[in-house]
Amino acid sequence: MSALRKYLTTIALTAPPVLFLKDTFYSLYRVEGSSMEPALHHGDVLLVRKSDIFPDAMWRRWMTVATSFEEEEEHQNAMRVMAHDVHSGRPIGEWQTGYTYLKPPMITNLGSVVVFRAPDAEKYPSSEYRVKRVVGLGGQLCRASDSFHRLERVPPYSLWVEGDNQESNGNISVDSRTYGAVCKNNLIGVAERIVWPPSRWGIIQCVTPPVPRSWWQ
Repeated sequence: MSALRKYLTTIALTAPPVLFLKDTFYSLYRVEGSSMEPALHHGDVLLVRKSDIFPDAMWRRWMTVATSFEEEEEHQNAMRVMAHDVHSGRPIGEWQTGYTYLKPPMITNLGSVVVFRAPDAEKYPSSEYRVKRVVGLGGQLCRASDSFHRLERVPPYSLWVEGDNQESNGNISVDSRTYGAVCKNNLIGVAERIVWPPSRWGIIQCVTPPVPRSWWQ
């Protein structure tokens, strides 16, 4: 009986922290379909970061002097995204949230791969969660890939997302071109790594088109 009690006590002590970490920081999601090929394949299991951890250090990094053009561009994107998020009523910064993490994470890099609850989830409940690539940030003007003449203004606190696979069978991906920009209230997190199968283990890279498709106004 003492061994059983010890076992149950261990579960009782470890379960709450594990559930908290899963709900707050990281989760695993499985890719279904081919809309993100060749970057992601059907059956890939992704490690998804659901929060910006220790945001105060993140703010300090963005406030430092950039040492390259790429770093300066990242800093400027971050500042603009923060400004638009603030205007949308989102609490920004540790001094406002009172926590050492910010959920959902703030997307500042074009080309990031994100997991979100689809705006049309009620219509397609079997595919409630989607994985797509960020093409436009909140506050930007974005050119949709299905038409050279189609320009969309991405609302603050939103993302314009599209699938990578747009060649086979025409536009195979159902994304922002169908249901518009995705509000960050629907955002689950940023897909950072493929963790299964072992043969595809690795970091998920940010990929942007050679010709820019989004601009700050």
